[in-house]
Amino acid sequence: MRRISVKAAMFMLLIPNLVDANEEEHHDDHHHHHEESSIETIQVRASRLGRIVTESATRIELINGEEIQEKAIMRPGNISMLVAETGGVRVQTTSPSLGSANIRLQGLYGRYTQLLSDGLPLYGGQTASIGLLQIPPTDLANVEIIKGSASSLYGGSALGGVINLISRTPSKKFQGEILANLTSKNGQDLTTYLASPLTDNFSASLTGGIHHQQIQDLDDDGWIDIAGYERSSVRPRFYWQGEHDDNLYVNLGAMSEKRNAGTTNIRQLPNGEQYILNQDTQRIDIGFVYDRPIGDDLNVNVRGSAMDQQHQHQYGNVYEDDTHQSYLIESSLAGYYNKTAWLLGIAYQSEQFSSETFPEFNYNYQVQAYFRN
Repeated sequence: MRRISVKAAMFMLLIPNLVDANEEEHHDDHHHHHEESSIETIQVRASRLGRIVTESATRIELINGEEIQEKAIMRPGNISMLVAETGGVRVQTTSPSLGSANIRLQGLYGRYTQLLSDGLPLYGGQTASIGLLQIPPTDLANVEIIKGSASSLYGGSALGGVINLISRTPSKKFQGEILANLTSKNGQDLTTYLASPLTDNFSASLTGGIHHQQIQDLDDDGWIDIAGYERSSVRPRFYWQGEHDDNLYVNLGAMSEKRNAGTTNIRQLPNGEQYILNQDTQRIDIGFVYDRPIGDDLNVNVRGSAMDQQHQHQYGNVYEDDTHQSYLIESSLAGYYNKTAWLLGIAYQSEQFSSETFPEFNYNYQVQAYFRN
């Protein structure tokens, strides 16, 4: 009888430990399940197949939102710092006096790097050197970089690679951000991002910015070392989602900038005149992307864009006015078959340049293309 009592007492003492162990095991299983369910899957768009980044055969590097926010606080006026710290990407200065630069991938010239916004060439087929310094990172969700030739999908301007700037998509609640920046060299930036749902199927976002930089002669030699500029930009975006999982994205943009360099009042050329180096830019663009799934394995995509950019240059006593125009219309069909992803598409692209001062450099390229992957 005493042995039975001792065993019963020992069993009663072990019950709390068994319960705690069972709860701990259940908690660990639940925590492990929670970790698995919270793993973020990143879908890349630059490959044109919408694959998860770990499943894409194309070499794609991502700059995530956290890093973008960090760089936006450090330099909210442009994306040069954002891409310059990525391996294999070089931001090369093309005009120290005006402060212009372009992006080189894999060591190739900047003209072989295609710069896209949400998959659209809103900055032209060959982005001008000054254009890199006119794109604020305020509304970016992430950046996709293809290192290596992507001309089969994006044309001859992508021989070096592609940089695709992916904008943030509005959430179900109103979002608003304002970023103000002051520099020790008398530069000021003020950017804002607003996003909100308008109806159950329709939402919109607005990005705007005002940027100013005072001219700086750092060594007092009469030549401007940091170009001065006044720039303003606005970019509304609209998102619509249909009942059959089809969606439409429309992007509008306008930018105006006046950039000044050359000599100050204390410096004169041998002929007694100042050397004035100015560039004024006005750019407007529009783009759209329409996606519609067909069944479980097919997806139709139609996209298009148009861009008009006007420059007024002054190099001393030489004046030059030129216009860049770029147009794109494209349709593609993507699908999956037997664990294989494929893509077929047709495209038409037009690139035009006209100079009033030097018409011998004018060109007009019309390209019709068929592509598959």
